Amino acid sequence: MTLLTVLLVVALEYHFQWGAEYRSFGWFSSLQEKLDDMFGEHSFFEGWGGIGLILLIPVLIVGLFVGIFDGGFYYLILFIVSCVVLFLCLGPRPLEVSFRSYFEAMERGDEQAAYLLLNQESQAEDVPEGDEIVRNATRVILVESQARYFGVLFWFIFLGPFGALFYRLAHQYYCDCKKHNKEEHLPLMSQLLHVVDWLPARLTCFLFLLTGDFVNGFYRVKDYFADLSANSQHIISETGVAALGLEMGVSDQGIKENRNAMAMVERTLIIYVVVAAALTPLAFW
Repeated sequence: MTLLTVLLVVALEYHFQWGAEYRSFGWFSSLQEKLDDMFGEHSFFEGWGGIGLILLIPVLIVGLFVGIFDGGFYYLILFIVSCVVLFLCLGPRPLEVSFRSYFEAMERGDEQAAYLLLNQESQAEDVPEGDEIVRNATRVILVESQARYFGVLFWFIFLGPFGALFYRLAHQYYCDCKKHNKEEHLPLMSQLLHVVDWLPARLTCFLFLLTGDFVNGFYRVKDYFADLSANSQHIISETGVAALGLEMGVSDQGIKENRNAMAMVERTLIIYVVVAAALTPLAFW
């Protein structure tokens, strides 16, 4: 069931490029507002208690809905819910679509517009201004591939739709905390993302090495793999750049480097499907 769901949703995402308009998570913003109105004045809501309510209520609702069914009908409902949840948790848009405007701006020589578009597409961190834009774009592509695809797929394979939904909501809430300056939750969410991304990020790095220059990449980043404190975004971007056979620093290939990064992400996604097939017997559901 895991493999079938992954194949179906990845086909919709990559080949049909359909449904991004349904991934706005406006309902999640509404939930945050209602919970803040109800519990915002309570001290527990400013810590892990508030984060737990915000992130776990949707997961529990999905779990309770699936749990009311039994027998063969249970597996049918679980399959349908899994397809819907995984589909909604990817993205919100394919990387190819998201970075199309960036490539167009670079091709016409408008680096300022390219920088603004790049910063707009980077959900994880702000893009440094003044640095070499092509290399920054490569790093954003690699990091975004983890947040949009590989992290979601990792937790889906092992914990089903509940793991995928929790991972997506965690990233979504982190972005909302940054956007709305929720200073009480922002450092806690950084800690939580470090935990939920630690294993998926290292698997992604290993797959980058398999789809790229393994020897060059491995010797450059091997010390990061067992480091509990290493930033997941940093190790993904550094491993990806090394796996592409690139030197650290300024790019000398122009946007060809960015297209090569996109191609490596696509190859890695194919291997993730193979991983889903291999690990299906070990999956949670």
